[in-house]
Amino acid sequence: REGRREPTPRGSRQSPTRVSKRRVRVASEYAPDGSRSRTWSIPRGAEFSEENISSADDAGDGAAFRAPASTLTRWFARMFLPEDYPNSVSDDYAAFQAWDTAQGLCSYVRGSLTTKALLEGVGVGATGATAASAAAQFIARDMCGMVGGLVFTLAKGRHLDAEAKQWRLFADLANNVGMAMELAAPLANDRGWFLALACAGSVARSLCGCAAGATRAALTQHFARARNAADIAAKEGSQETAVTLVGMTLGVAVTTTTDGKTAWQWAVFVALTVAHVYCNVRAVRSLVIDSLNRERVRRLLARYDETLDEPSARGSDKVSAENSPRGLAKDEALLPVGMNWMLWPWYRYRGAREVRSVHLGAPVGSATREETIDLLRRLRDDGPADSASGHRPWGGRKYALASSRAHARRRRTRVVLRVDAATADQLEAYVHAALVSCAISKRNGDRIVARSEAEADDWMRRHYDAFIATIAGWGWDT
Repeated sequence: REGRREPTPRGSRQSPTRVSKRRVRVASEYAPDGSRSRTWSIPRGAEFSEENISSADDAGDGAAFRAPASTLTRWFARMFLPEDYPNSVSDDYAAFQAWDTAQGLCSYVRGSLTTKALLEGVGVGATGATAASAAAQFIARDMCGMVGGLVFTLAKGRHLDAEAKQWRLFADLANNVGMAMELAAPLANDRGWFLALACAGSVARSLCGCAAGATRAALTQHFARARNAADIAAKEGSQETAVTLVGMTLGVAVTTTTDGKTAWQWAVFVALTVAHVYCNVRAVRSLVIDSLNRERVRRLLARYDETLDEPSARGSDKVSAENSPRGLAKDEALLPVGMNWMLWPWYRYRGAREVRSVHLGAPVGSATREETIDLLRRLRDDGPADSASGHRPWGGRKYALASSRAHARRRRTRVVLRVDAATADQLEAYVHAALVSCAISKRNGDRIVARSEAEADDWMRRHYDAFIATIAGWGWDT
């Protein structure tokens, strides 16, 4: 019966189960991993007193509800796995960490080759090289990397949370490019291109550091199911350290073996790079994130529209599975918008595209004078009601759209948000803007644009609440 009990926290509990023919168990003490660590018992039929109570370390027996682990195994689990694993993490944690560990190992082995190449490039082992010259080149290289990281953060920092999967893969591809440049830098030393390649490689690896660090924080929040983000981050650091030690050991062996053999170095580097990309793609594909971003909203809109003629099909098991976070993750974009060409010809993205960029949170002054006045009217709570129906098309909404022939030339739909617009209002605003963008992309002229806005507004009134309820039923966090 004990074999079917749930794990309990460290402590004691009453248990009348017999320990032997002569003694009866009074209480059992359990470790955090669920294994029984100590047993308290008294002689059978004896009086319950201090003299008769005894305790003994319990190595576990067939009555334990979980197979006991050895001390080393428990230490290993506490060092590398979050507390109460797997209950405290999301279902995709183990798969992602396994592939992430494999790709990290490939990176550290290649890192030994690139380090050796850079040292050769600055003149280590050469007669005419000086320490000051080598230091100056390394400083210039590091400075270029820092500037590149600052520019990347300025340009893309706000996108890293919503597209954590895509930017995580981008970071590792940038790391591959940077490593290839650093490995090739000594080959161009005779032509004076060493420093340029080394600096370019440093910039690429700096992009990797910024994107990987930021997306790792977002993924840690995704994995944490028991408010244990700090514990998960600490165990991630332990895993990274262990992989680094193994990778450095293998890297030293590879560097020593291929010393002076440029062709072999490149063969090993290319093979490990292919393995690195494969492991990263598998790691990204294993992530099942239930939060919404622009791409997911567009794809869910398209799939919801397919069910408008058959509303009963939305709740079917097949449709729910296909449109659930796990179903959508199978063919989600691997890289951010506009960057999927980096994996050509092995991968071609066939999902929904933003036919016209949507500027969510655009300033009012970005529109024309006439549109600015119209936007201000629309954003008022007491906007004018329709004379026939009494409906206030914009009253109460906390956003407004700006689209016209002038904006069509720049292929941009602007969304102006009120200062009190919450997350739900921003989601509603983007859905509305996506509908308008799709309509504008197929038409031209002010009259057609106005009609497209009217159609989108009608869709929002009739279907938006049902759309949100439907995707919530599919498993999305709305």
